[in-house]
Amino acid sequence: MSFDLSNKGSVLLTGINGFIAIHITKVLLARGYSVVGTIRSPSKADYIKTLFKSEFANGQLDFAIVDDITKDGAFDKVLKSKSFQAVLHTSSPYTLKVENPEEDLLHPAIKGTLGILDSIHKHAPSVKRVVITSSFASVVNSAKGNWPDHNYTDKDWNPITYEQGCEDGIKGYYASKKLAEMAAWDFIKEKNPTFAMTTLCPPMVYGPPEQEVSSLAKLGTSGDELYGIFTGKAQPENSVWIWVDVRDIALAHVLAIESEGAANQRYLITAGTYSAQQFLDVIWKHYPERAEEKGISKGTPGKLYPEGGNYTADNSKSLKDLKGLEYHSFDEMCKATFDRFLVLEKEGK
Repeated sequence: MSFDLSNKGSVLLTGINGFIAIHITKVLLARGYSVVGTIRSPSKADYIKTLFKSEFANGQLDFAIVDDITKDGAFDKVLKSKSFQAVLHTSSPYTLKVENPEEDLLHPAIKGTLGILDSIHKHAPSVKRVVITSSFASVVNSAKGNWPDHNYTDKDWNPITYEQGCEDGIKGYYASKKLAEMAAWDFIKEKNPTFAMTTLCPPMVYGPPEQEVSSLAKLGTSGDELYGIFTGKAQPENSVWIWVDVRDIALAHVLAIESEGAANQRYLITAGTYSAQQFLDVIWKHYPERAEEKGISKGTPGKLYPEGGNYTADNSKSLKDLKGLEYHSFDEMCKATFDRFLVLEKEGK
């Protein structure tokens, strides 16, 4: 079950104004798809309409209001409004600072995912492929730490429980991604819907922020991390040891629609290992004057990884099935991201 590529159809993209989703939108529109993006309020569409002015004007891009993805039937109206061929579900909370992990992370992730699958199953028989943005959080076994000699694959699952996820924001985020994805796979087994599903598990997602940025103090989790380093206000550190460029995870979503082999498959989408020290190395190599001006540390040049070693990850399945996927290099990602920061600074953000 995949598209007839000579006749691009309509795609529903949830959370269209997000960091990853804006890049997905760019890929979908460039490849000729019609896109309907969900947003929480009408004002959220203003920036996107400007970003894709001609596509909005000619009707290739449209929007639908879904103010709360956890409500029963939240997606019913939009799914009944048009004949969609695919749904890309990217809308899920990504924050580690919450007061109530169960209410702020677990419930929205699980209910939102099951809710949209149920709505598609009941009201959208035209949908042939559903792609869900999961996370390396649903794969990694945090208790193992650096886990030298382990090579993560799509077969790995985080052993975290619901109860552990209620303990704090970090555990809540990890549990929300793992449990939402498992609930999705259980849905597929139990309901046997007419659509096929693909889940994508990216680790740290870095890259140029193309979403609406009201302030450089509000770039989102990974953007805040990199801008902190780029301004000399934060020291780099690894929370995980693998990464992916936002442009690559975006392309992977669209290739998952188009690939026969991606039906009912799970993918670890990663460019490979990285060390946070490399951010400093790139800044001093390509932006030496800024590094001097901002007093950016040189860190520990040449010392990238722990002496005892660290885990790696296998991305071969993604490269085999998602034809056309090529991962950007770490240097390319950094340059694109830091150059975007410079543009935003000039704009006074």
